[in-house]
Amino acid sequence: MLVLSIIIPAYNEGAFIGSLLKKIISVPTEAVGFTKEILVVDDGSRDNTSGVARSFPGVRCFTQISNQGKGKAVQRGIREATGDYILIQDADLEYEPADYLPILAALGEKNADVVYGSRTLGQARHQKGFTLFPGRHPKQSFGPWLAGVLLTFWTAIWYGIWLTDTLTAYKLYPAPVVKKLELRTSGFETDHEITARLARLGQKIVEVPISYNPRSVAEGKKIKPSDGLIAAWTLLRCRFMS
Repeated sequence: MLVLSIIIPAYNEGAFIGSLLKKIISVPTEAVGFTKEILVVDDGSRDNTSGVARSFPGVRCFTQISNQGKGKAVQRGIREATGDYILIQDADLEYEPADYLPILAALGEKNADVVYGSRTLGQARHQKGFTLFPGRHPKQSFGPWLAGVLLTFWTAIWYGIWLTDTLTAYKLYPAPVVKKLELRTSGFETDHEITARLARLGQKIVEVPISYNPRSVAEGKKIKPSDGLIAAWTLLRCRFMS
């Protein structure tokens, strides 16, 4: 049976991490041929994130000395992971771990190298008739939705691939491939650097619909409008960087 390494970068997520880990542990990934390895990377939290994570038997927890950014936390998790595949999981409760099953199943069903969980496709399933905002969750702000649309076209222009949700946090990578990448970013844009590098390597990236429950800035949302611009620059830079 293959091993799925689930990397959870976390910064001040003590209020959510316990509930999330309970959900992850309950997902029957064995039904699709995977056992789970769970890694929490506490990115210099000032709350009880590490304490809660360490209270779960079998969960591996690593602490960054200071807050270094989501990208650095993801890279730490990639280095520490021992599984055959690596899946990135945000520490909040915006994403539903039950979606691991269709994501993992897509490896065989769609002959994929890499699988992204698309919130856009997930929302489109529930929309009836014509809408000006396809794939937008009712609770999602217009700005983040528009940024996602623009990055979809931006990625298509420079890499020739159509990804409806480049900003998704659910990304499944083959461990041997992603471990060889020499990543240079440290923030949210690391997701886009990995996408760019995998596309240039010719990895087949497919998407599957997932559910999504967006939270507001008041509830702890950390990504900012400037991160969209950084993502666009990262995709452009990586297109021509050796």
